Amino acid sequence: MSVTIPSDLLSTPEWQERLDSLAKKHAVPGVQVGLIALDSEGEVDLRVLTTGVTSLATGVEVTPETIFQYGSITKIWTTTLIMQLVDEGKLTLDTLVVDVLPDFKIANSDYSGLITVRHLLTHTSGIDGDLFTDTGYGDDCIEKYVASLSTAISITAPGGPLSYCNSGFNVAGRIIEVLRGKAWDDVLVDYLYEPLGLSHVITRTKDAPLFRAAVGHLASA
Repeated sequence: MSVTIPSDLLSTPEWQERLDSLAKKHAVPGVQVGLIALDSEGEVDLRVLTTGVTSLATGVEVTPETIFQYGSITKIWTTTLIMQLVDEGKLTLDTLVVDVLPDFKIANSDYSGLITVRHLLTHTSGIDGDLFTDTGYGDDCIEKYVASLSTAISITAPGGPLSYCNSGFNVAGRIIEVLRGKAWDDVLVDYLYEPLGLSHVITRTKDAPLFRAAVGHLASA
């Protein structure tokens, strides 16, 4: 996370003390916070505060170079990639999924041809959102996942009530792959990471050893 503060407050120890206190209070194993300070001239000063460990099992300390799992932030990234395609005129938010993915289908066949890109991005596709089918780590894993949805049922009709849907964003990811002609991971690099200068972001787990990666922890009761 990041916080923007006045530059004259940047060097105070209060920020580190506060971070240490909050992490201890809420039993957070490790955390990293970026402080962005703007001076009167508009110059930017960035500092990173850390506390805790990357893993309770190893006790390796969190540093400014540590990378953390980002979970559903990928939904924002995927939405950004879709909107770039919209800006380029390659599709619209009301484009039907089957117009880009002709073989797309779900168990409720009557609904397969009614789902739009907008439905995918707004959690209103109606598809069961909690299908965590393991389709491996290859460049075809998203394609395989979308194909596996042929046995998935719809909880509601497309355009109905909002129902948080992880599955729909995998379908959106596959649309991106088809229209860009490359794997979702590679599209992220070309259209998001490199333009934004993001050098410490990965999506493929095989790249984790290249960085000081933190592992996930479950909260205790």
